[in-house]
Amino acid sequence: MSKENKKEKPTPRSVDVDCIDMQSRNLNHIKIFLGIIVMVIAIYILRTLKGIFIPLTFAIFLSMLFQPLNRFLHEHKIPMWINIFVMVIIILILFTGMGTIIYTSVSSFVTEFPKYEEQISNMVEKLFMTFEIPVEEVTYYLKNKVNWLQLADKMSLSKVISSTMGNFIDFMVKLLLTVAFMIFIVLERTKIFERINKVITEDEAAHSTIVTQDIERSVKTFIINKTLISLATGLISMFFIAIFGVDFVVISGFLIFILNYIPNFGSIVASGFPILICFLQYGLSWQLIAITATLIGTQMTMGNFVEPKIMGNELKLSPLVVLLSLIFWFWVWGPVGMILAVPFTSAFNLILKEIPSMRVISAIISSE
Repeated sequence: MSKENKKEKPTPRSVDVDCIDMQSRNLNHIKIFLGIIVMVIAIYILRTLKGIFIPLTFAIFLSMLFQPLNRFLHEHKIPMWINIFVMVIIILILFTGMGTIIYTSVSSFVTEFPKYEEQISNMVEKLFMTFEIPVEEVTYYLKNKVNWLQLADKMSLSKVISSTMGNFIDFMVKLLLTVAFMIFIVLERTKIFERINKVITEDEAAHSTIVTQDIERSVKTFIINKTLISLATGLISMFFIAIFGVDFVVISGFLIFILNYIPNFGSIVASGFPILICFLQYGLSWQLIAITATLIGTQMTMGNFVEPKIMGNELKLSPLVVLLSLIFWFWVWGPVGMILAVPFTSAFNLILKEIPSMRVISAIISSE
């Protein structure tokens, strides 16, 4: 038999290498599959138990914001119970102030809105006349096709009051949960790090401390700067709203302040409320043009010039990733999720950077 026809027999060493490579690939596939399963389960839990996880998330963010105060009081040998008491008082004052603003604004809106009903009726009549809509058919439809008893039952005062009380009670429960979670986080923070440092090496402890500090710094920087920018945007908008004599100045400014936490389009959506009130109040007039131009101009200036200059490249997130994270967290937690989407994604990106196998994903979602 010739040498060419002889088959080369694989050596034991090559067989072992092939087996190891195959096992490694299979193990990687299993890890990816298990990771997908864990992610799906985690998302399901977050969405199902959002009544618990939302207060817990706010408690974590609050504990980060209060960390400099905690460190200052600890360095000056202030007892821990005084530290916690000061934090709780500050939180209650802030939430009480926000609650007072909301209550006053809504009460003013409910009291003043009836005077717009006649204007709305006149506008509807003009709309019917412009598009030649037969009023008789509309009247017949409203009288015979609409179940007014059912509609009145849904819009009854008792239902509105019970719904308002339910929302208020739900808000108070979540506030108490947030404060309780924050107290336990502050009390256990030092002990948790001490227990972790006992089971890892010094290099790993130093590295984990740096990562934790980077995440805290990123989140604190975003929250503080975003709050200042949102406050400035709300105050400037209130100034223009008051200058042009548009009603509901406080509630308009408060909406712009809150929705400005939602990147890219939150404050623009909030600007629609005072523009709509101006349209109902003055119709198609120079006030409507002026308030629209000034509010949109304020949002564009703050969003495209002031905010990038103050925030810098701190978040380091791709605009597309920010948009996708807004959609995802809105699906998981609703409007609150949209507010928390950016700090969540930023913290997630910092964690991915520290995992060698995940740095490709971090490079995709980063803007640098």
